[in-house]
Amino acid sequence: MRSLLITAIALCIGISSIQAQSASVQTFTLAEAQAYAIKNNEQLKQAGFDIQISEAKVRETTAIGLPQLSGEAGMNYYIDVPTQVAPASTFDPTAPADILVPLQFGLPFSATAGITASQLLFDGSYFVGLKASKAYLNYSQLNKESTEISVRNQIAQTYFALLSLDKTLESLKANKLTVDQSSAETKALYEVGFAEKQDADQVRLAQSNLQYQIDMIGRQRASVMNALKFQIGLAADQEITLSQTFEELLGTVEGMAILDQSFSIENHIDYRTVNQGIELSELSLSAEKTKNYPQLAAFFNHSQNGFSQDFSELFSNTFYPTTIAGLQLNVPIFSSGMRFYKTKQAKLELEKTQSQKRQIEQNLNMQAETAQGDYASALQNMSVAKENLELAESIKKTTNTKYKEGVVSSLDYAQSESQYLQTLSTYINTAQNLFQAKLNLDKALGNN
Repeated sequence: MRSLLITAIALCIGISSIQAQSASVQTFTLAEAQAYAIKNNEQLKQAGFDIQISEAKVRETTAIGLPQLSGEAGMNYYIDVPTQVAPASTFDPTAPADILVPLQFGLPFSATAGITASQLLFDGSYFVGLKASKAYLNYSQLNKESTEISVRNQIAQTYFALLSLDKTLESLKANKLTVDQSSAETKALYEVGFAEKQDADQVRLAQSNLQYQIDMIGRQRASVMNALKFQIGLAADQEITLSQTFEELLGTVEGMAILDQSFSIENHIDYRTVNQGIELSELSLSAEKTKNYPQLAAFFNHSQNGFSQDFSELFSNTFYPTTIAGLQLNVPIFSSGMRFYKTKQAKLELEKTQSQKRQIEQNLNMQAETAQGDYASALQNMSVAKENLELAESIKKTTNTKYKEGVVSSLDYAQSESQYLQTLSTYINTAQNLFQAKLNLDKALGNN
């Protein structure tokens, strides 16, 4: 019974450990990895903060035109009460005219408390500033959208690079099993005198080269995996697996339909962003022009003032009210050309932004046309690469069979293995170029 109990406990612990390990490993499709990054990528978080800052700026600017209320309080102690002088004849007509009498007005202690309310009635720059803050909010939102597109593309590139490395590793390991078997057979034949040492060495060299490439690609995969974790917002020690295969993801970019898609520049994120930039430049120009307009504000102030000869009686004495209401008008008259040149700078900035828009229009149209040509070329290259890989694999298998039958030499066998690996590398690179061409085309057409 004791043995059974120990075994049962051990099994439970083992199962719990396996479940904990499997629960800690996250599995992602490409779409899931991109969706996870939208919430956890640090660059996107910063873009989100920019939006929140812009929203707060809109509210701040709006509050400028709303009623403002402030309070103030203070206490003064005059160590020396201010003294003024007046002719003595003012108080005594018989006094000589040149005699001055010192007079002290006020008491050593005073306290005041008041409240001031103000309301902006007219300020052209306020209304322009309010529009500008809202336009900048839109600009921040476009910037976040652009950042999302960039992050999704980066993740797609890294995800497919990982699948490409996995595909290469899978092929290399399968190939190495065959070479390992051939190496063992050749070594055995050499030991009994039915094969030459050169044959055994040639196959062993192919075996060693395969192991070197497997180790090298394994290290590359670890680095690329860390890059993917960083992009989607995961810690480096978090284990993840990819649920899509190389063939599945490659199949999503192999199609001619997108080549018939027309390009609409108005939907492209870069075009919408530069248009928003023009709006901001126009508002900046308007803001400089409104600085020539007068400003009008209303205000109301009420305060209570108390005075005392002794501090202990300051707050028990009578407080005297002061109340004032009025309007304040500020009219700009002369600035020695400062406002003129600020307006000129804003106008030049607007013209510069309009020039950038024309340049972006040309670039976007050219990029769309170039991306379509690159994608069509990548599709053709992929078709050729597939055929070449099938031929290289067929040659390798045939040569391997002939080598076992003693029809071809070990050099022929090694060359067929090397040719297959080179063709496989070309196939993987061509697939990556096709995948990148599809990403570039989607971005150029504004499909992201």
